[in-house]
Formats: sequence, structure tokens, C-alpha cells
Amino acid sequence: MKMNPRMNTDQHGWRIWISVGAACGGLLTACSLPPAQSDPTRFFVLSTPAIAPVAAAKGPAVHLRLVELASYIKSKPMIVRRGENEIEFREYARWGEPLELGIGRVLREELLARGAAGAVLAGGLRAVDVDYDYELTVRVLACEGGADGAIYFRALWELSTAAATPKVVAHGDFHPTDLRWDGKSESALAAQLSQAVGGLSGEIAAALSKAKS
Repeated sequence: MKMNPRMNTDQHGWRIWISVGAACGGLLTACSLPPAQSDPTRFFVLSTPAIAPVAAAKGPAVHLRLVELASYIKSKPMIVRRGENEIEFREYARWGEPLELGIGRVLREELLARGAAGAVLAGGLRAVDVDYDYELTVRVLACEGGADGAIYFRALWELSTAAATPKVVAHGDFHPTDLRWDGKSESALAAQLSQAVGGLSGEIAAALSKAKS
């Protein structure tokens, strides 16, 4: 049976138009895709003045227990308080390390740099080969900025002897009221919270100096 040449030509033409249409459709789809967006998230850490630690030659050995945080500030995003019962999580401004570790790091560096201690060992477990003189516990109840520019930082701390029967030698409730930020820059907020932890370190350093005198 012979094929009609006209039918064969028509079928071939339809195949061409279908192929061209599919190609154009794919091109239009590709052109309509939105451009890739870069991740806007920024990460921040607490800092301490760039001074070399100068441990006191005969200073006490301090066991800094793992810093405790109020549950709502354990999250990665930085926090801005908008009212007594309202807070905002800045999803694109996050802490670059767990906040309890960052506060513990600054406390350790500050106490050594101030010469308040001969050794500060941080962490949840005691080193078995170190004879500690004191144990330091810190519980942070607030660590955020206010929408009005205030800095909200509050920490309860306790210094006790490391004897078999511990004795509390000093304690405090630190909450500075003179720190401010611009309410916008998370970098400024991190800097002011660093200052707050530095102030806490100064208060504890003074207690250590008084306890060993």
C-alpha cells in the first residue's frame, strides 16, 4: 500500500511545530524563574577588650560551671523586647555560638585578664587533676535589647568554696542600667551585651579579690 505523500508531509510539519512549541515553552519557563537570592542571615558573637590574659601567679583556681540561661534566650536568633510580655526574634541576626558558651568564654577571659584568678576552668565537669579554690555559678535571666534602645541584661551569680562542705563567700544580682543601643543595628546590640558581660565579670573579679584577701 502506498502512503500519500501529502499526508506524510503534513505529519512531518506537525512534528516540527510541536517540537518548536515545546522548546519555546521551556525557554519561557526558564526565563520566568526568579533569580537566586543570597542568604541575608548574619551571625554575631560576644567580645571582650583585646587584652592579653595575665593570670595572677598565686591567684585562686576557679571552676566556672556551665552558664544557665532562662529558657526563652536559649534560641539562636537575637532578641528585641517590645514590651513587658512581648519579644521579637530577629531571624536574620543569630548568635554564632550557643549564648551560654559565649558568656562563659567572656567571663573566663575577663577574670584572667583582670588578674582575679590564677586559673579559670569552664564547663559542666570538674577537671580531676585540679584543686579548685572556688566554684562560680551564673544564671542569666535576661540578655536582649529593647525596642526603645534599652539593654536588658540580668545575671544572678554565686561564688562558693570548693570544699567538701561548700560555703558561699559572695553572690550578686547584676543588672546594668546605663547601656543603650540604637534599636536597629544588631552589631551594636552584640557590642552592648558584651559590655554587660564585661561588667558582670568586673563585679565577680572584685568579689574574688575580696574573698582571697
